[in-house]
Amino acid sequence: MKGRQITIVFSVLLIITAFIYLVLLGMREGSMYYLEVSELFEKLDEMGHGKVRVNGEIVPGSVNYEIKALTLNFILKDKDNEDSPRLDVIYKGPPPDMLEQEGVTLVAEGSYNMEKGIFEAKKLLVKCPSKYEKKEGEA
Repeated sequence: MKGRQITIVFSVLLIITAFIYLVLLGMREGSMYYLEVSELFEKLDEMGHGKVRVNGEIVPGSVNYEIKALTLNFILKDKDNEDSPRLDVIYKGPPPDMLEQEGVTLVAEGSYNMEKGIFEAKKLLVKCPSKYEKKEGEA
């Protein structure tokens, strides 16, 4: 009977340890900075090559998609700030819908490559304008 109790206690401890490990691993993978373009450039030194989410508006006319290479290049800037720094972004994969619309806001998830001076996105999330926002001129 004593050997069976030791086996049960060991099994429970092993399951608890595995669960805690998976929770900590998920928190580390899921946690990353969420920055505007100008904030990214301010914090580049302290972040290094870490993963980050960058929110910005696509500069009109900057979208270039190479079909054969499945490579998307575009430039992001802070929303509603024409004087903000520009961030060159490269993404490998199919472009998301609504990318070419004027004034599209996008969140790029990836890391900044300091040697190339470009943001290498692994995931793109296009923010759709809300149909519930009040239009200009409405009371």
